Amino acid sequence: MRILILNWRDIRSPRAGGAELLTHEIAKRLVARGHEVTWFTSRPSGAAAAEEIDGVQVVRRGSELTTRLFAPSFARTGTFDLVVEQINTLPYFAPLWSRVPTVVHVNQLAREVWWYEVPKALAAIGYMLEPLYLQAYRRAPAITISESTAADLRRIGIRRRIDVIPMAVNIEPVDELRPKLLEGRLVAIGRLAPSKRYDHAIEALALLRRTHPEATLTIVGNGRERVALEELALSLGVGEAVRLPGSLDESEKTELLTAADLLVGTSAREGWGLTMTEAALRGTPAVVYDIPGFRDSVLHERTGLVTPQTPVALGAAMRRALDEPFLYERLRTAALAEARMLSWEKTTDAFEAAVSVAG
Repeated sequence: MRILILNWRDIRSPRAGGAELLTHEIAKRLVARGHEVTWFTSRPSGAAAAEEIDGVQVVRRGSELTTRLFAPSFARTGTFDLVVEQINTLPYFAPLWSRVPTVVHVNQLAREVWWYEVPKALAAIGYMLEPLYLQAYRRAPAITISESTAADLRRIGIRRRIDVIPMAVNIEPVDELRPKLLEGRLVAIGRLAPSKRYDHAIEALALLRRTHPEATLTIVGNGRERVALEELALSLGVGEAVRLPGSLDESEKTELLTAADLLVGTSAREGWGLTMTEAALRGTPAVVYDIPGFRDSVLHERTGLVTPQTPVALGAAMRRALDEPFLYERLRTAALAEARMLSWEKTTDAFEAAVSVAG
């Protein structure tokens, strides 16, 4: 098949994230299987207008906002069999203009994220408009990465087939689980953005340190919330226990996840929990909020603990995991076993099957 992927960022974008990693890992494997894949995206400053990356033809036009305006004319210049539109907050509306079948790929809906990331007036508009503009896709087959998002899509009226593809990560699993002396070494990984709610993680740490005074929290990532998080830690008396190292390379991240006792997740909404899967492969279970995405990647009482969305509940779950060694070992053993079952080949198999039916 000749496949056109629409995504506002590509794997070399400075703002690339989990969605772009997923897309690239699938796209390069589709090329290896004989498909032709073109990825149409925005053009960051200094980026080439076009280049080939792992066999994938990447074409860049416009900014992250305006690239959508260039997509229809570009699509008409090529001979594609299928368009795969990935919606990241704002749509391309490909079903309205594409001359070939369109598959909509939605990793997560924005929903609650609007209330954290933009001013309230704009958030209200975005929150109301999202289910409305998605009506343009109600007759398009869909692909997503969690049952939570699939349920969201059905609720807003997507009527065609919705395929849920498995996720995978680029991290090597541990050879064996080695005993840990549980001290409360907590790790969170992601953009320092309001919707990640790392302030909740810091508040939970402060509560945990009442019984586990050696507990620490390392939050890996960059973003505009850094100063606010540092100030909160100081105000709660845990400034020396909270570390914000910025970004880490893959070897440093792997080492951190291996040494950690627990991975913490406090986001308002996610498509999946990539860092939960990474941590599981390094023998570290997760304690996360009960939100779409996290409740799919972390199975409560089986591969981790899923809690109500309050720092008090989060801190209590952390304390329980640290104080019950049998529970801890059971969670990490199951988490590793579940994560080992995932692979990019299985992800690509499911994606290829979904688009083959649609095309």
